Amino acid sequence: MENAADALQMAAAVLIFVVALTISINAFSQARSVSSEILDYNDREYDYTYVEENLNADGTPTTERIVFLESIVPSIYKAYKENYKIVFDDDGDTSNINANNILGNDGIYRVKDDAGNYVPVFTIDLQNEVLGNDTQKEQFLMSILYGQCYPEYNTVKDRFRQNLGIYLNDKGIYDKIKENGTGEGLKESLGIYYQEETPSQDGTTDTSGDDSSVPDSNKTIKRVVTYSMPN
Repeated sequence: MENAADALQMAAAVLIFVVALTISINAFSQARSVSSEILDYNDREYDYTYVEENLNADGTPTTERIVFLESIVPSIYKAYKENYKIVFDDDGDTSNINANNILGNDGIYRVKDDAGNYVPVFTIDLQNEVLGNDTQKEQFLMSILYGQCYPEYNTVKDRFRQNLGIYLNDKGIYDKIKENGTGEGLKESLGIYYQEETPSQDGTTDTSGDDSSVPDSNKTIKRVVTYSMPN
């Protein structure tokens, strides 16, 4: 009887172990499935909207489309979230960047040149704006987007001027685009290059200073979004 009782206890322990193992495996499988689904649904606009089914009149693919503020604002956030470079240029010819018609003559923000003149900046690029932590980046984005409508604008404006030499504009990008007659939207053009290489102003890539021994898989992809006036 004693041996039978021990055998039953061992059988019960094995059964409990198998049940627990089965539950654990199912739990991990469900967690993995949910994680994959979240990643698939995350940022659908980035995955599907920009280029897919965007065709020229002759049916050939294009990386251009007409967009409005509801698409422009998320792209500006991506400048820091996903290593984007955002360029505003009236005619889309980035050999001479100027977006006075879109953003006015004070640009996205201003910096001082060597002569002490205020120079408008028409691009947003993490490589150029040396910002510290995520809080500072968010304050910068909110300030350039909404200007003095951003509750912390005055504090942020003084801090950025004193510490970083960035002169923020009271009127943000959002209001400028709304007020400068862009009711027909802006033309969005997409480009891509490796961050380790230097793109020339005409959109081509100058690799003269690049180390060709570095494989492309080890380079950082940089996406460029240019907004210009529609033709």
